[in-house]
Parts: sequence; C-alpha cells; structure tokens
Amino acid sequence: MQPDQPKAQPVSPAIPLAVLRPAIVYAILFGAQGAYLPYISIYLASTGLDLGTVGVLIALFAAVSVVAAPWWGALADSSGDIRGPVVVAGLLSGVAVLALALAAGPVLIALATIFLAAAWAGVIPMIDSRTVRMVGHRDRFGQARAPGSGAFVVVAFATSAVVAATGPGGMFLVYGPLVVLTGLSAWLLLRLPAAPPATDRADRDRARSGSGRGRSGISPARILGVLRTPRLGIFFIASIAVWTSHSALLGFISLRIIELGGSSTLVAVTWSLGAAIEVPLMYAFPALARRFGVERLLVVGAFAFAGRAVVGAFVADPGMIALSSLFGGVGFAFFYIGTVSWVSSSVGRGVQATAQGVFTGTAQSIGAICGSIIGGAIGAQFGLPVLFGLSGLGYAIGGTLVWIGLFRGPSVERGPAPGSLG
Repeated sequence: MQPDQPKAQPVSPAIPLAVLRPAIVYAILFGAQGAYLPYISIYLASTGLDLGTVGVLIALFAAVSVVAAPWWGALADSSGDIRGPVVVAGLLSGVAVLALALAAGPVLIALATIFLAAAWAGVIPMIDSRTVRMVGHRDRFGQARAPGSGAFVVVAFATSAVVAATGPGGMFLVYGPLVVLTGLSAWLLLRLPAAPPATDRADRDRARSGSGRGRSGISPARILGVLRTPRLGIFFIASIAVWTSHSALLGFISLRIIELGGSSTLVAVTWSLGAAIEVPLMYAFPALARRFGVERLLVVGAFAFAGRAVVGAFVADPGMIALSSLFGGVGFAFFYIGTVSWVSSSVGRGVQATAQGVFTGTAQSIGAICGSIIGGAIGAQFGLPVLFGLSGLGYAIGGTLVWIGLFRGPSVERGPAPGSLG
C-alpha cells in the first residue's frame, strides 16, 4: 500500500490549481455581469427611452452577438490561444462601456450598444473553451465556474448601492473596470503549461494552417459543420427553445415584481437568489454527472426553468415569484454547465471555441432576440402571466427535445476533455 502513495501525491495539487486560476477569471467575469444585467434596462429607461425602444436595444445587442460570438471563437481556434483575443475583447469592451455611458439619444446609444455587443460576445465562450481544457476533466468545469455565480450576487448588491448613491449611470463605474479586468486576468491566468516540443510544433502547424481556415471559420459553413456533428443539430434547436423562453422570462420578471408592488430590493433578490443556489450545484456537478449523466442533468435543468415560469404565471405574490428564482438557479447550473460539458465532449479540439461560441453565444443570442421581441409583444397584448406560461411551455419543449435527441448515443458522464491537461 505504501509504495502507491508517492505516485498519488504529485497529481492532487495540480487539480485545485487548474481549477483556481479560471475560477478567479470567472469571478471577475460574472461580477461584471452582476453589474450589468440587473440594471441595464433601468439605465436605458432613465435616458428617456420607452419600453419598446429598450426591448429593441436588448434585441440589437443579441443580434450583433449572434454574428460576433462565433467570429471570436473562430479567431481563437485559428490562433491556437484564446488569451490574445480575450484581452483584446476586454479592452474593446471597456471602451464600448465608456461610449455607452456617454451616449446621448437613441442613435448614439444604439451605436454604443452595437460596439459593446461586438466586443463582448465571444468572451464567455472563449473562456469556457479554455477552462474545459485547463481543468483536465470536463466534470470539473462547474467547480471553476461556481465562484462566478457567487461574485454575481456580491457585485449585484454592491452595484445597487452605487446606483442608489449616483443614479442608474453609476452601474458603469463598476461594470467598465470589470470588463477590462476580465481580459487582463484571462491573459495572466489562462496560460496553458508548456507543451512537449513535438506537441508544441504540432500546435504551431495547426495554427499556421488555421490562419487560412480562420476566414472560413467565420463563415456559416464552419458553423454548419459543427452542427452536422451527430446530435448537435437537435441540441442546437433545443438550446434556442430554452434560451428564447429564458429571455422572455428574465426580460420582464423585474417589471412583474414592480407591477405587483415589490420593491427594487426584491428585484435585486430575484436576480441574486438563483445565482446563489448555482454555486453549490456547480460544485456538485461532477458527482451528479457521474451518477446520472450530463444529458439527464440538461433535461432536469430545462424543466427546472419551466417550474420557475409556471410560478410566475399563476402566482400573484412578488415574494413567491422572487423565491421561485431558486428553480432558475437549478436550471442555469444544470443546463449551462451541462451544455459546456456536453458540447466539449462532442466536437474535436480544433473547433472547441467555435462550438462553444455557437452554443453559449449564438444560441443564447438568437434566444435573446426572439424572447425580447416576441415576449414584449405577447406581454403587451395578453399580459405578463400569459407570457410566463408560454415561457414555461417553451422550456418544456426544449427539455423534451434534449431528451429525444441526446439519448440516441452514449451518455457523457466522465473522462478527460478533448486535448485536456489531466
């Protein structure tokens, strides 16, 4: 027994370090999201824009992201290292945030929104693709991602204090520095260990050949090539159904709480409670994935989302609607982490960033466009409870498509990620 222990000891320290470095990046990244997502609609409305225009700007951001996310992913795949594109994207995003904060009038605000969307769209998918590779085992992705949810909660409440003291524009005092810091931290912390000479030479050759491939990677042909991978096509449709429903719900959930007499603090709780429950679930994701399989967790996530929507549709108590965001936390932890894990197992190393851009960038952006536009129309015509009920149906359709499509092949439960370091 004793001779076995010296072999096991050198391996264990590498695992926490491989998780810790991306965890720091995620804390900064989703801290930035915590300063942006709960407050951007409040800021836009404070500039004098009506709700219809606010909805159009949200859809515009998503529409630009549809194109920009896979473009950034293809650029990262072609270069062979996501750190350069991420740091550039972070710096450009910082400039875009400043432009948005200073913009006056709908035209300038729209231009600044386009700039920010184009710069920021690929950051999360690129960091996701590198993290899956760094942690050495795709099931550990959730452990690296979990601190991001905790940071979202902390920064969301901190930003609420800044907004209360300075006005809605105060959100940019927090958001701007954090997007820049996201890029810089990715550059410093997401470096891969030095590869053996033969591997390094092969990577350089792959990057060299990828420079020409990068242009085709930006085209629809490369994206369609990813979607032709067995089971990815139907999963893409399922993802759009889920994220469309998600956008329709989240885009108007704050308005529903205010409509029912809830306070702005309750709105902050609504956005943060789900993020708080995500943290333990993301840490538990490896064990749950080994026990049940990633595909089953994806299905559970979609139907947990549906449960939250049903509460919003049939309950008129703002406190209960806020509490139902716990279901949303379960849904996000399982569906988002499950998506990154499952996609990483289903495509080759050469298209990892592109594939993550398609699923965590493009699919979410298409959902945001459809959800904000269709959701606004349905909510205005029939009321928010009807909208939330239809969102629940959309979530359920997405979960059913995952069940039908993904269970045709072997379950993704364990094993090293493609090109992993573990």
